[in-house]
Amino acid sequence: MIATEGPSGEPIGQDCDRPSRIEIPSAIAAVRPDAEMSGPNSEAGDASPMPPHIGLASPAATRFIKRRFTKRHRDQDGLTKPIGELLIDSGLLKRAELEEILRVQASSKSWGPRKRFGEIARELGLVEGSRVDLALARQFDLPSLPPSDHTLTPELLAARETNHPGIEVLRGVRERIAQSWLNARGTGAAAGSEPRSGGHAVAIVSAQRGDGRSFIAANLAITFAQCGRRTLLIDADLRQPRQHQLFQVDDRIGLSTLLVGRSGTESVARIKAMPDLRVMPAGPIPPNPHDLLARPEFGWLLFNAEEKFDVVLVDTPAWSEGSDAESICRGTRAAALVVRADQTAARSAQELVATLREAQAQVLGLVFNR
Repeated sequence: MIATEGPSGEPIGQDCDRPSRIEIPSAIAAVRPDAEMSGPNSEAGDASPMPPHIGLASPAATRFIKRRFTKRHRDQDGLTKPIGELLIDSGLLKRAELEEILRVQASSKSWGPRKRFGEIARELGLVEGSRVDLALARQFDLPSLPPSDHTLTPELLAARETNHPGIEVLRGVRERIAQSWLNARGTGAAAGSEPRSGGHAVAIVSAQRGDGRSFIAANLAITFAQCGRRTLLIDADLRQPRQHQLFQVDDRIGLSTLLVGRSGTESVARIKAMPDLRVMPAGPIPPNPHDLLARPEFGWLLFNAEEKFDVVLVDTPAWSEGSDAESICRGTRAAALVVRADQTAARSAQELVATLREAQAQVLGLVFNR
């Protein structure tokens, strides 16, 4: 269950303008959507570049449209093939089994509503449900992983079980965030004011550890990437980071090394299975997490990332573990609050919302994790 408004039904917090231009250290300014990072789940060169952030009249947009909407390329990508043919191509279904499913599907019209191909395949025990979901994902050009692919952990349901009920709920959260924050903030400017960047960053917060904050942040990032938004997930939990484990990327460099100038573009991991997703792991755990996050460099990083990505999600430490999360929220100016059913006390959630208001961060919604 998810609440996508603030507790009172109104947006919480106040806006805080950012400078229109600031000096950005070269290592931070270099972080970009096409940045690469070595690691078990990142690959240089093989992954497709991100769709450009461009207007429809540009040459790059014309090429992208031709790729996606001409029949020849749609045929090459499998977008026009029936689901049965996709299953045969994958070696998951035999031709005789395909014909049997089609016979049952045709006869079903005589005694009721016509059943879907995948539904009949499951009922006959010819194809596992996860295999059908994978074929559907390919048919609709939705990035996903086959069950045999272990490059991402099973906790990343959005990449493996695209029809999972919990992921459908997260898609609702995604749309709420997009409508109330990302689209509204974007690149627009009031009449007579200077154009401004920003408004693409959202912190994922919770009152205490064990609420499922990192799980929600990771899967929410995947859902944003699946709908074509250039997405950066930053693991700013410099106390007990998890994103490098979930995405299986190298954590020897990351946010902590970037903030002290020991790394640059290699701090961002390209996720092979998700062309529109980048992950910045926490890096080595520093002895002074709060001091590192309170540095101006972290604000510069957010500002620069918001100019280059459509959405920036920031995984935070538990609120009960210090003031790290508050510092992060002052930078993002927006937060989604994760609440664990039967674990998070109502008073703790209320106090957290009040603190977010003091930090001038707008609460975009509550995510109830069961």
